[in-house]
Amino acid sequence: MERIVRFLIALGAVFLILLASYPAAAQQGQGGRGIGRAPGRPTPPQQVPARDVSGQNANRDARMTPEQRRQLRRDVHDHGRDIYRDRTAGQNRP
Repeated sequence: MERIVRFLIALGAVFLILLASYPAAAQQGQGGRGIGRAPGRPTPPQQVPARDVSGQNANRDARMTPEQRRQLRRDVHDHGRDIYRDRTAGQNRP
């Protein structure tokens, strides 16, 4: 009888250890894709293909005029004042 109780206690301990380790295994969630990588490290960025030199001329034609840039700065400034108006009024947010 004592053997059965010890066996059940040991079996329960193994079950509790496995149950406690389940959340750690679930956090990995990559299904083996993270093998060989230090935990917590992001994956390295993918290489960007080289730009086409002929596409640079198209970008030059699409640039903004000085007046368009001034208008964009004014718009950003005005909208920023609307968004952050409460902070400048001396009210601290928690």
